Amino acid sequence: MKEVIRVLIALQRLDNQIASWRTIVAEGPDKLSQLRLKLTALEEEMTTLSAQLASSGQKKRELEAESADLVDRKAINQTRQLKAKNNEEYRAVLKEAEAILNQVTSRDNELLTLMEEMEKLEARKPDLEKAIQEETILYESQRNAIVTQVEESQKADEAAQAERARLTAALPPDVLGRYNIVARNRDGQAIAAVSDGQCQVCRLSVPPQLFNELQKNDRLLSCPNCARIIYWPGHPDLKPPEETPADPSLKAHG
Repeated sequence: MKEVIRVLIALQRLDNQIASWRTIVAEGPDKLSQLRLKLTALEEEMTTLSAQLASSGQKKRELEAESADLVDRKAINQTRQLKAKNNEEYRAVLKEAEAILNQVTSRDNELLTLMEEMEKLEARKPDLEKAIQEETILYESQRNAIVTQVEESQKADEAAQAERARLTAALPPDVLGRYNIVARNRDGQAIAAVSDGQCQVCRLSVPPQLFNELQKNDRLLSCPNCARIIYWPGHPDLKPPEETPADPSLKAHG
Protein backbone atom coordinates (compact mmCIF):
# COMPACT_ATOMS: atom_id res chain seq x y z
CA MET A 1 0.00 0.00 0.00
CA LYS A 2 2.93 2.31 0.67
CA GLU A 3 4.05 1.94 -2.95
CA VAL A 4 0.48 2.55 -4.13
CA ILE A 5 0.37 5.83 -2.24
CA ARG A 6 3.71 6.88 -3.74
CA VAL A 7 2.41 6.10 -7.22
CA LEU A 8 -0.81 8.03 -6.56
CA ILE A 9 1.17 11.07 -5.44
CA ALA A 10 3.37 10.87 -8.55
CA LEU A 11 0.30 10.42 -10.77
CA GLN A 12 -1.39 13.46 -9.24
CA ARG A 13 1.70 15.61 -9.75
CA LEU A 14 1.94 14.48 -13.36
CA ASP A 15 -1.77 15.07 -13.97
CA ASN A 16 -1.42 18.58 -12.53
CA GLN A 17 1.40 19.27 -14.96
CA ILE A 18 -0.60 17.85 -17.85
CA ALA A 19 -3.60 19.99 -16.86
CA SER A 20 -1.35 23.05 -16.75
CA TRP A 21 0.05 22.30 -20.21
CA ARG A 22 -3.43 21.73 -21.64
CA THR A 23 -4.65 25.00 -20.14
CA ILE A 24 -1.81 26.80 -21.90
CA VAL A 25 -2.75 25.12 -25.20
CA ALA A 26 -6.46 25.85 -24.76
CA GLU A 27 -5.90 29.49 -23.85
CA GLY A 28 -3.39 30.09 -26.65
CA PRO A 29 -5.85 31.20 -29.37
CA ASP A 30 -7.67 33.59 -27.03
CA LYS A 31 -4.39 35.08 -25.81
CA LEU A 32 -3.30 35.64 -29.41
CA SER A 33 -6.65 37.23 -30.21
CA GLN A 34 -6.48 39.54 -27.19
CA LEU A 35 -2.86 40.36 -27.96
CA ARG A 36 -3.76 41.57 -31.44
CA LEU A 37 -6.60 43.85 -30.36
CA LYS A 38 -4.45 46.98 -30.09
CA LEU A 39 -2.71 46.34 -33.40
CA THR A 40 -6.05 45.66 -35.08
CA ALA A 41 -7.45 48.92 -33.67
CA LEU A 42 -4.47 50.86 -35.05
CA GLU A 43 -4.78 49.17 -38.44
CA GLU A 44 -8.49 49.95 -38.56
CA GLU A 45 -7.76 53.56 -37.69
CA MET A 46 -5.26 53.70 -40.55
CA THR A 47 -7.82 52.17 -42.91
CA THR A 48 -10.39 54.77 -41.84
CA LEU A 49 -7.85 57.58 -42.18
CA SER A 50 -6.82 56.43 -45.66
CA ALA A 51 -10.47 56.21 -46.70
CA GLN A 52 -11.12 59.71 -45.35
CA LEU A 53 -8.10 61.07 -47.22
CA ALA A 54 -9.22 59.37 -50.43
CA SER A 55 -12.76 60.71 -50.04
CA SER A 56 -11.50 64.18 -49.19
CA GLY A 57 -9.14 64.10 -52.17
CA GLN A 58 -12.01 63.22 -54.46
CA LYS A 59 -14.15 66.00 -52.94
CA LYS A 60 -11.26 68.47 -53.33
CA ARG A 61 -10.95 67.65 -57.02
CA GLU A 62 -14.68 68.13 -57.48
CA LEU A 63 -14.62 71.51 -55.71
CA GLU A 64 -11.61 72.62 -57.75
CA ALA A 65 -13.41 71.61 -60.93
CA GLU A 66 -16.49 73.56 -59.83
CA SER A 67 -14.32 76.55 -58.95
CA ALA A 68 -12.68 76.43 -62.40
CA ASP A 69 -16.13 76.31 -63.99
CA LEU A 70 -17.20 79.30 -61.93
CA VAL A 71 -14.12 81.22 -63.11
CA ASP A 72 -15.12 80.50 -66.70
CA ARG A 73 -18.69 81.57 -65.99
CA LYS A 74 -17.43 84.74 -64.34
CA ALA A 75 -15.32 85.61 -67.40
CA ILE A 76 -18.30 84.99 -69.69
CA ASN A 77 -20.50 87.13 -67.44
CA GLN A 78 -18.03 90.00 -67.58
CA THR A 79 -18.05 89.84 -71.37
CA ARG A 80 -21.86 89.86 -71.34
CA GLN A 81 -21.83 92.95 -69.10
CA LEU A 82 -19.85 94.82 -71.76
CA LYS A 83 -22.21 93.69 -74.46
CA ALA A 84 -25.46 94.44 -72.64
CA LYS A 85 -27.81 96.32 -74.98
CA ASN A 86 -30.08 97.87 -72.36
CA ASN A 87 -30.46 98.44 -68.62
CA GLU A 88 -32.75 95.49 -68.13
CA GLU A 89 -30.29 93.11 -69.74
CA TYR A 90 -27.43 94.71 -67.81
CA ARG A 91 -29.25 94.28 -64.47
CA ALA A 92 -29.90 90.61 -65.28
CA VAL A 93 -26.23 90.08 -66.06
CA LEU A 94 -25.22 91.82 -62.81
CA LYS A 95 -27.64 89.63 -60.86
CA GLU A 96 -26.04 86.57 -62.45
CA ALA A 97 -22.59 87.94 -61.55
CA GLU A 98 -23.65 88.30 -57.91
CA ALA A 99 -24.89 84.69 -57.85
CA ILE A 100 -21.62 83.49 -59.36
CA LEU A 101 -19.65 85.46 -56.76
CA ASN A 102 -21.66 83.91 -53.95
CA GLN A 103 -21.00 80.45 -55.36
CA VAL A 104 -17.28 81.22 -55.69
CA THR A 105 -17.15 82.37 -52.05
CA SER A 106 -19.03 79.27 -50.90
CA ARG A 107 -16.75 76.94 -52.88
CA ASP A 108 -13.63 78.71 -51.62
CA ASN A 109 -14.77 78.43 -47.99
CA GLU A 110 -15.71 74.78 -48.45
CA LEU A 111 -12.39 74.05 -50.13
CA LEU A 112 -10.45 75.83 -47.37
CA THR A 113 -12.25 73.85 -44.65
CA LEU A 114 -11.64 70.61 -46.52
CA MET A 115 -7.93 71.34 -46.95
CA GLU A 116 -7.58 72.08 -43.23
CA GLU A 117 -9.21 68.74 -42.41
CA MET A 118 -6.90 66.98 -44.86
CA GLU A 119 -3.87 68.61 -43.25
CA LYS A 120 -4.93 67.24 -39.86
CA LEU A 121 -5.39 63.77 -41.35
CA GLU A 122 -2.01 63.91 -43.10
CA ALA A 123 -0.39 65.08 -39.85
CA ARG A 124 -1.84 62.07 -38.01
CA LYS A 125 -0.63 59.60 -40.63
CA PRO A 126 3.13 59.49 -39.75
CA ASP A 127 2.41 59.01 -36.03
CA LEU A 128 -0.09 56.27 -36.83
CA GLU A 129 2.35 54.52 -39.17
CA LYS A 130 5.03 54.61 -36.46
CA ALA A 131 2.60 53.28 -33.84
CA ILE A 132 1.59 50.42 -36.14
CA GLN A 133 5.22 49.55 -36.82
CA GLU A 134 6.11 49.52 -33.13
CA GLU A 135 2.99 47.56 -32.17
CA THR A 136 3.65 45.05 -34.95
CA ILE A 137 7.16 44.37 -33.62
CA LEU A 138 5.80 43.99 -30.07
CA TYR A 139 2.94 41.76 -31.25
CA GLU A 140 5.22 39.48 -33.26
CA SER A 141 7.58 39.12 -30.31
CA GLN A 142 4.81 38.29 -27.84
CA ARG A 143 3.02 36.14 -30.41
CA ASN A 144 6.14 34.06 -30.98
CA ALA A 145 6.50 33.60 -27.22
CA ILE A 146 2.90 32.38 -26.89
CA VAL A 147 3.18 30.10 -29.92
CA THR A 148 6.42 28.64 -28.58
CA GLN A 149 4.86 28.09 -25.15
CA VAL A 150 1.85 26.35 -26.72
CA GLU A 151 4.04 24.13 -28.89
CA GLU A 152 6.29 23.21 -25.97
CA SER A 153 3.23 22.44 -23.81
CA GLN A 154 1.81 20.18 -26.52
CA LYS A 155 5.10 18.31 -26.79
CA ALA A 156 5.41 18.01 -23.01
CA ASP A 157 1.85 16.67 -22.81
CA GLU A 158 2.56 14.07 -25.50
CA ALA A 159 5.82 13.04 -23.85
CA ALA A 160 4.13 12.70 -20.45
CA GLN A 161 1.56 10.20 -21.69
CA ALA A 162 4.05 7.32 -21.63
CA GLU A 163 4.95 8.09 -18.02
CA ARG A 164 1.27 8.40 -17.11
CA ALA A 165 0.56 5.02 -18.70
CA ARG A 166 3.39 3.51 -16.65
CA LEU A 167 2.02 4.98 -13.43
CA THR A 168 -1.59 3.96 -14.05
CA ALA A 169 -0.45 0.44 -14.95
CA ALA A 170 1.23 0.20 -11.55
CA LEU A 171 -2.05 0.83 -9.72
CA PRO A 172 -4.69 -1.78 -8.87
CA PRO A 173 -7.81 -1.25 -11.03
CA ASP A 174 -10.00 -0.39 -8.05
CA VAL A 175 -7.53 2.22 -6.81
CA LEU A 176 -7.18 3.77 -10.27
CA GLY A 177 -10.96 3.81 -10.60
CA ARG A 178 -11.28 5.56 -7.26
CA TYR A 179 -8.62 8.09 -8.25
CA ASN A 180 -10.37 8.84 -11.56
CA ILE A 181 -13.78 9.30 -9.94
CA VAL A 182 -12.48 11.67 -7.27
CA ALA A 183 -10.42 13.61 -9.83
CA ARG A 184 -13.46 13.98 -12.07
CA ASN A 185 -15.58 15.28 -9.19
CA ARG A 186 -12.91 17.52 -7.67
CA ASP A 187 -11.56 19.54 -10.58
CA GLY A 188 -8.78 17.07 -11.30
CA GLN A 189 -7.35 17.11 -7.78
CA ALA A 190 -7.87 13.62 -6.33
CA ILE A 191 -4.95 13.59 -3.85
CA ALA A 192 -4.39 15.89 -0.90
CA ALA A 193 -1.65 16.11 1.69
CA VAL A 194 -2.57 16.50 5.34
CA SER A 195 -0.29 18.65 7.48
CA ASP A 196 -0.88 19.77 11.08
CA GLY A 197 -4.16 17.89 11.02
CA GLN A 198 -5.49 19.93 8.09
CA CYS A 199 -6.28 18.93 4.49
CA GLN A 200 -4.07 21.12 2.32
CA VAL A 201 -6.66 21.35 -0.48
CA CYS A 202 -9.99 22.03 1.24
CA ARG A 203 -8.18 23.59 4.25
CA LEU A 204 -10.47 21.91 6.78
CA SER A 205 -9.30 19.87 9.76
CA VAL A 206 -9.52 16.09 9.80
CA PRO A 207 -10.53 14.24 12.99
CA PRO A 208 -7.57 13.42 15.28
CA GLN A 209 -8.26 9.68 15.09
CA LEU A 210 -8.21 9.82 11.28
CA PHE A 211 -4.95 11.75 11.35
CA ASN A 212 -3.46 9.09 13.64
CA GLU A 213 -4.52 6.37 11.19
CA LEU A 214 -3.13 8.41 8.31
CA GLN A 215 0.32 8.54 9.90
CA LYS A 216 0.57 4.76 9.67
CA ASN A 217 0.56 5.04 5.86
CA ASP A 218 -0.78 1.51 5.48
CA ARG A 219 -4.12 2.07 3.70
CA LEU A 220 -5.98 4.59 1.58
CA LEU A 221 -8.01 7.13 3.50
CA SER A 222 -10.25 9.96 2.39
CA CYS A 223 -10.75 13.50 3.64
CA PRO A 224 -14.17 13.55 5.37
CA ASN A 225 -14.74 17.06 4.03
CA CYS A 226 -13.75 16.96 0.35
CA ALA A 227 -13.54 13.15 -0.21
CA ARG A 228 -10.05 13.39 -1.71
CA ILE A 229 -7.54 10.61 -1.07
CA ILE A 230 -5.27 11.90 1.67
CA TYR A 231 -1.73 11.15 2.78
CA TRP A 232 0.72 12.38 5.38
CA PRO A 233 3.87 13.73 3.67
CA GLY A 234 5.83 13.45 6.92
CA HIS A 235 5.93 9.65 6.77
CA PRO A 236 9.50 8.36 6.11
CA ASP A 237 8.26 6.20 3.22
CA LEU A 238 7.04 9.29 1.37
CA LYS A 239 10.10 11.46 1.80
CA PRO A 240 12.85 11.72 -0.81
CA PRO A 241 15.79 9.39 -0.02
CA GLU A 242 18.00 12.19 1.24
CA GLU A 243 15.32 13.22 3.77
CA THR A 244 14.80 9.69 5.17
CA PRO A 245 16.40 9.34 8.64
CA ALA A 246 19.44 7.08 8.69
CA ASP A 247 19.06 3.62 10.20
CA PRO A 248 20.60 3.75 13.74
CA SER A 249 21.92 0.20 13.28
CA LEU A 250 24.12 1.45 10.43
CA LYS A 251 25.67 4.04 12.69
CA ALA A 252 26.33 1.36 15.32
CA HIS A 253 28.33 -0.63 12.79
CA GLY A 254 30.09 2.39 11.40
